[in-house]
Amino acid sequence: MSELPEPDNEIFLGLITANYDHLRRYIYTLLPSEEDSKDVLQEVCISISRKFADYDRSRPFLPWACRFAYFKVLKFQEQQRPRRMLRLPTEVLELLAVAREEEEPALAERLVALDKCLEKLSTSDRRLIQSKYVDRASTEQIAAAFSQSRRTLFRNLERVRRLLFECISRSVVIEGHS
Repeated sequence: MSELPEPDNEIFLGLITANYDHLRRYIYTLLPSEEDSKDVLQEVCISISRKFADYDRSRPFLPWACRFAYFKVLKFQEQQRPRRMLRLPTEVLELLAVAREEEEPALAERLVALDKCLEKLSTSDRRLIQSKYVDRASTEQIAAAFSQSRRTLFRNLERVRRLLFECISRSVVIEGHS
């Protein structure tokens, strides 16, 4: 693999860094196994770096990168076919890919709202969300850390999810009307 010239390397790193989470979520939409998604994302990043000289900088980066991801997902599923029973047909993957691309602006808006809504939570509720979704601690670990029964933990998670959902929905509606 030939290395990118220094200015191109900096531009590539900036674009991939800025879009990494979007790309990861896009792949996860098409390939909902976390481990498989990570493997494909790594392959996508390598492919994009090799083909970056072909990127038309007058066009948005994310849709270009998503096309690489789409084809890598197809290739991954084809390679996995003998080992896996469940495989989505290509037509379904294409529909998911198109729908995901169309929803990207709304999803990005909801993520911004999520960040703001997380800040409004109590410290304890933020720690609960952090433990569950960022640290990916097991239910038993979280229950022990918070000195709660599993039942109480599930009720609290449901309460915080509802608070976040309502806050995000209000924020998106308010932003949409401003």
